Amino acid sequence: DRVIFRYTCGQETILLSLYVDDGLCATNSLPLYNEFIKHLKTRFDLSDEGSLTWYLGVNIQYGRKHGTTKLSQEQFICVILERFNMKGCTPLSTPAEPNMHLLKSDQPSVPDKNAVKAYQQLVGSLMY
Repeated sequence: DRVIFRYTCGQETILLSLYVDDGLCATNSLPLYNEFIKHLKTRFDLSDEGSLTWYLGVNIQYGRKHGTTKLSQEQFICVILERFNMKGCTPLSTPAEPNMHLLKSDQPSVPDKNAVKAYQQLVGSLMY
């Protein structure tokens, strides 16, 4: 599904990102933005939350003085660590022993369904 749309008129461009009921607009033209929002409000119930600080779980910080933007998912990572009981874990560049060989005989003959489900949820969270 397309989630990012672009409209260009001469040197003016507007980008619209949509995900379920969240939307984000970016433009190089305030008049184009105002006209665009005015038009959307005739068809949809919109709210303008002002300067963007969060979008889809991503924290956004602006360094206007230096023209920088910082994106962070630190809070989301903390939630994942808490959910999977890894809050106090120690990060490693190599999470397994070097040259470790896994054998089929090392795994249980009947997998633990709860462990499999937890693993799938963890991988799904990391992919998000």
